[in-house]
Amino acid sequence: MSPDQYLRSILARERVDTTSSSPILGVLHIIAPLMHQWAGQYLAGIAPSGSFAKGTANQSGTDIDIFVSLSSSITYTLKEIYNSLFKFLQDNGYTPLKQNVSINITVNGYSSDIVPSKRQGARGDDHSLYRRKADTWTKTNVDLH
Repeated sequence: MSPDQYLRSILARERVDTTSSSPILGVLHIIAPLMHQWAGQYLAGIAPSGSFAKGTANQSGTDIDIFVSLSSSITYTLKEIYNSLFKFLQDNGYTPLKQNVSINITVNGYSSDIVPSKRQGARGDDHSLYRRKADTWTKTNVDLH
């Protein structure tokens, strides 16, 4: 077996199901109604991001990042948005863990990182994220990354 064949066999063995029937994608179906309840009219979108969305997730460290986009018209600061989501998750029976730009919860046995963001304009994909450890913000564009 060549080194390339060996690597391909490992990648095939470690591949995570990213089809619409994927069990880990089911987490999104549980989280989405909660995000609608939390954000209300300000919810602009919710989608998988990170390694799962890129197709680079592996069985050894399967989790799902869920990017939550809020409208640019929301008047709360990024810090207030982040802390509000943390409290909302606590109040709804989860045990959230604050991370740098995300909040981690476990859903159906899967580690799930929820990334609250605020659109930088009425249109476009540029978003602002709260960076908790530095108490500042950063810009991201999930579609480009």
